[in-house]
Amino acid sequence: MSLPSPLRFINILLAGIFWISGCAFFSDPEYPGLPPSKPQFLGDTRGYYDVSGRILFKSPEGKHSGEMLLQISTNSELKLSIFTPLAGSLIYELRANYEKFLILNYQDNNYALEDNNWEVRQSWLGMDLSLTELKWLITGSLPEKTPLWQRKKLSAGELKLLQGSTEIRIILNSDGYIESMSKSRDELLEYSAKIPLYQNIENFYFPRKIQIEDYTGNNRWMMSISEINAVFGSIKNLDFIPPEEMNAL
Repeated sequence: MSLPSPLRFINILLAGIFWISGCAFFSDPEYPGLPPSKPQFLGDTRGYYDVSGRILFKSPEGKHSGEMLLQISTNSELKLSIFTPLAGSLIYELRANYEKFLILNYQDNNYALEDNNWEVRQSWLGMDLSLTELKWLITGSLPEKTPLWQRKKLSAGELKLLQGSTEIRIILNSDGYIESMSKSRDELLEYSAKIPLYQNIENFYFPRKIQIEDYTGNNRWMMSISEINAVFGSIKNLDFIPPEEMNAL
């Protein structure tokens, strides 16, 4: 399937979605120092993280924010839903696993279904951000083993992961959580991410804010997480069959 100016489409789509949501840049109160105790995350257990909060998208067209519900599994399956804050109507959804990448636009009644690979992610999202990498950022932690990556310790609190011509550099804070992460392919930067603030709620130590910026600096995602829950089981309604009434792009 030929992608019809995907970056322009996603910019316009998100601008419209978030304009409905209020077009307001959000900020969160600073939190005092947090204890270094780590939560009992799901690890390799079958389950997913249920994340709620707000999301901001910055593009050349401007800054736009809205409400989000994000679910990401230990198997790196994703369901990202965006709602209008007042009516609570679902207007946009992204579903993805290792094989498929589905965008549903409920406002314009259309969809895009693609194979999930780095070229598709780069085209539609503006950067090659994989589901596994997003999961690391959502939890703020890197698993003890990364079998698909060659792992090197550069210095105290700094790691390098290698996979062919792809390189990920990670800097950990003093508590061992991700402070920043960047990804390059063929020595060209794909994206850089920062987690400037963590929070601890009921012994869950997780990011409060996540910032992800593409290599051009023109597109930036900011997530403000208000709640995260570990849920055992599978993400509900994570299928890749578009509604019959929607039109393919």
